[in-house]
Amino acid sequence: MQMNRLLTGIYNVCRWITHFFYLNVLWVGFTLLGGILLGIMPSTIALYSIARKTAMGEEDIPITKTFWHVYRKEFLRSNRFGAMLLILALLITFNLFFFRSFEGSGSLIMSFLMLLIAVVFIILLFYVFPVYVHYKLSLFEYLKQALIIAFLHPANLIAMIITCVTAYYFFIYLPGFIPLFGITFLCHLNMWLAYQCFQSIERMTEKTHTGRVAL
Repeated sequence: MQMNRLLTGIYNVCRWITHFFYLNVLWVGFTLLGGILLGIMPSTIALYSIARKTAMGEEDIPITKTFWHVYRKEFLRSNRFGAMLLILALLITFNLFFFRSFEGSGSLIMSFLMLLIAVVFIILLFYVFPVYVHYKLSLFEYLKQALIIAFLHPANLIAMIITCVTAYYFFIYLPGFIPLFGITFLCHLNMWLAYQCFQSIERMTEKTHTGRVAL
């Protein structure tokens, strides 16, 4: 019995390593297919779409077919979304360095304000991709929804930060694993935690709705 459990455990570990490695290859390949600049966003959205299905328990899915379908479908829209995120990041970075180049209390206050905005933007990045693949919203609503979820569920956000930092140090000490499954492993962790939060929100919404109907 113990031998069967051990073999099952080894099989599951090997299966997940293969899963992450294959997705990593697809993510890199399709990113290059789009010339990197135009390929990274649709590839990332396709990766998160598969991670969402995995978090939902849909493990036996045609990975290549699903990846290509999402990549092609979301190519233009995801690149517009990526451009919006890039513009926001550049504006925040420019303003942060701009105000830091001056002296005085006014520039100090503005620098602190921009630093806070930069922290909020980083928090946004923890949720924006899971929100993108889970909900059907407009591009600006994705940003709003991601921030609302992040700040209303701080425990989930802390769990995301802890897992991200832990994974970061793991890959720092074992960098050989990064090209094997670095990106896909982090995306799956991020999506799984986000999905637990989404499920909690949906259960609360259902209870509220049921309570109103009962009244």
